[in-house]
Amino acid sequence: MVAIVVPENYGAVVAVALGAIPVLSFIHGCIVVGFRKDAKVPYPHNYATVEQCKSNAKAEQFNCAQRAHANYLENAPQTMLFTLFAGLKYPHLATAIGASWLFFRTLYLYGYVYSGKPQGKGRMLGSGFWLAQGALWALSVFGVAKDMISF
Repeated sequence: MVAIVVPENYGAVVAVALGAIPVLSFIHGCIVVGFRKDAKVPYPHNYATVEQCKSNAKAEQFNCAQRAHANYLENAPQTMLFTLFAGLKYPHLATAIGASWLFFRTLYLYGYVYSGKPQGKGRMLGSGFWLAQGALWALSVFGVAKDMISF
């Protein structure tokens, strides 16, 4: 039997990983849905075509919102896991890094969708999320996992 002891202040870790990260995903989804009608992209199509984007600026913006959301969904699960795992040993640090990841992901969304830069290049505004994600991974692997594995 394995017992996992959670630190007293683990609630903040859970609030970021299982609260704020899913909330931002919901916001992403709402933005995508909001642009779909103006973009004239019917379900089940995920993206507007190149021709649609040339004739309708909202179609390009929809594509940017859709791609920002897809990228978020590609990165959120491991970030949630790393935040929860790293928080077992470093709850304050995991909470802070997880919150910074959210901050950068919000900038990424804003830059991608609303900056007006061509081809979604405004997303680079939030590219710092990679550093936060890497830091959570490093804390999980080198800070927590190494203490759990005996050779």
